[in-house]
Amino acid sequence: MSKANHSIDLIKQMAEYDANYIRLLKLVPQLQAYLDKSFDEYLDASCEDISKDFLSNEEPEKVLEGLTTEFCIADLENSNEKVTVEIKILEAFKYTTTLEIIQRPEFKKWMTNPSMLVRVYHDASTAEVVSYQGHRNLKSKYSQPNHKMYHTDEKMQVNSFLGEWLTHCLKVGRSVKAPELTFTT
Repeated sequence: MSKANHSIDLIKQMAEYDANYIRLLKLVPQLQAYLDKSFDEYLDASCEDISKDFLSNEEPEKVLEGLTTEFCIADLENSNEKVTVEIKILEAFKYTTTLEIIQRPEFKKWMTNPSMLVRVYHDASTAEVVSYQGHRNLKSKYSQPNHKMYHTDEKMQVNSFLGEWLTHCLKVGRSVKAPELTFTT
């Protein structure tokens, strides 16, 4: 096998991270609160078991932990079931947020559904995949061949896939919480 040198295109990689951040802001507009520190509007809706004084004085960014946004991206034929993408805020800190993005229902018959953890860096306005299908700590460059059978640019491919997935949600996704319109004649 040929071992061609693979160089990392850092400009392309960072552009993908930045674009994914913008896509996530569009899909989960509450993330904007981390940029402009506007957590006050979410404090009233926060959990009752957490002291609002603690959240407002110490860690207001914790208010959005657990927030879930869900989009329907397709209707399954011969069923009332919908294919959805769920974006959940797992951890929230002053400058970073960790999101879990999963697709449901599980299609084990045909494929493994995409599932990833994405770290959002608000101070740098970037978002990168930190785990894909349970695989953590992806390297920017892998030698070929390698024992895990990763591509040379596995990390870039996973982040590009995230971009395509988020773009698909933006184009065809509709909120699961939005009421369906019915017309009467």
